[in-house]
Amino acid sequence: MIIFPRRAASRGMLFTVFLSLLPGCAWFGDETRRAEMISLPSMERTLSAAHDALTADGQWPEQIWWRVFGSAELNRLIETAVADNPDFKAAAARLRQSQSMVDAQAAELYPTVDANVSFSAQRFSANSTEAKLAGEHFRKLVINPFVLRYHIDFWGRDKAALEAAVGEALAAQAELADARLLLSVAVARGYFDLAAASEKLRIAKEVVAYRENLLKLEQVRLDTGLVSTAPLLYAQTLMSTAREIEAAVRAEVDLQKNLLATLAGKGPDWGQDIVAERGVLPKPLALPRDLPLRLLAHRPDVTAARLYAEAAAQDIKVAETAFYPDVNLIGFAGLHSVSLTDVLLQGSSLAYAVGPSIDFPIFEGGRLRANLSYQEAAYDAAVERYNGSLLHAVQEVADSLTRWRDIDTRLAEQRQAVDAIAETSRLAQTLNRTGLNDRSGLLEAGAAEFEQRFRLAVLEGEHFKAAVHVIKALGGGYVDGKSH
Repeated sequence: MIIFPRRAASRGMLFTVFLSLLPGCAWFGDETRRAEMISLPSMERTLSAAHDALTADGQWPEQIWWRVFGSAELNRLIETAVADNPDFKAAAARLRQSQSMVDAQAAELYPTVDANVSFSAQRFSANSTEAKLAGEHFRKLVINPFVLRYHIDFWGRDKAALEAAVGEALAAQAELADARLLLSVAVARGYFDLAAASEKLRIAKEVVAYRENLLKLEQVRLDTGLVSTAPLLYAQTLMSTAREIEAAVRAEVDLQKNLLATLAGKGPDWGQDIVAERGVLPKPLALPRDLPLRLLAHRPDVTAARLYAEAAAQDIKVAETAFYPDVNLIGFAGLHSVSLTDVLLQGSSLAYAVGPSIDFPIFEGGRLRANLSYQEAAYDAAVERYNGSLLHAVQEVADSLTRWRDIDTRLAEQRQAVDAIAETSRLAQTLNRTGLNDRSGLLEAGAAEFEQRFRLAVLEGEHFKAAVHVIKALGGGYVDGKSH
């Protein structure tokens, strides 16, 4: 009785001949349901709410997206990081590995030709099966300048393996683009944190100066008997708080410089020369008009996950072909002789052979089924990773838009608060000049204004980072492995 594998389709007459020679072939085992890729979740309501803060102009971010902030120092930092960051270099090396595997797998589609030469001195035992040559001594020379080996890919194993290797190489290329995006985003965030910290440090120094003057004034008042010790103690408390904030912000500046130096692949001394410049927010920061339709093509992480899933599907095909007979064409032509004198002079030394070699999987102890189950599980895992990447991408878009609206609103309110406190400070100066207010009121108003400007610097730094988050969520200019 001839038993056909459950998944086998029509393989041609040769397959029928092979099966007629076999008592049976290996079985695939029970089929299980494969994981399925989900579709892009609905984003219309989320984007509709976001359009109140961000317009739609149909344009995606440029690949060199950081240049929209107009900072030469930021450009230099990101370019240095892409050139020297060790983790990014490792990702680039993994891409080269994957591309080399494609070349190696492509070679399996072509015949191989090599040569071999062997020489041996032998004596046959008088008690062996070679009774005719019992006790004889001779030397044997084999020269095969042409040895052909060619795997006949009846079932598409080599083609599927090549497609899997190509898919993994393309996925590695997308991962490299994602690594580049993550690195540039990390540098941009660190840079804007440094810019905000530098501005906060400048303001903190101003606040300390105001608090020092106010403390001196309260000390004079106490010495002249105009006030009790309570105002002096309160001024000392405010002074200590201001100096504590200054110390914390100074440490924040140093930490951000160390971070940027590490991201750039440099040491901490290199980071000390980084000078943060005030960037310019792109106006207006706009969303692509066809965002839901083309989001998948602009996210390198989602693209990489999809390509890995497609490559895993090809690996299943490779595992399935192991259940079928394997056919190789083998041939050689050369000179074989037991006499060293006639090997090159006598035509009778010529030897050649050509023919197929067929391997039939009959009993493998479950190895083939285990390998197939492994590849199927790997495919399911790859599909679920793609689904997770897709959900994460959609969430990241929604979160970045929410963060932008929040920071944009808070920043507008804080700017109004700064304008109001600045007017209060100007009023205190006027009252002081006219003698209607003492100097302590003027110093208190100045300190209060700088404290509000300190909060403004924090929000401005968050505003820049929110813009970076929006650009990153949109893929940073990536398009299916090709840049704009």
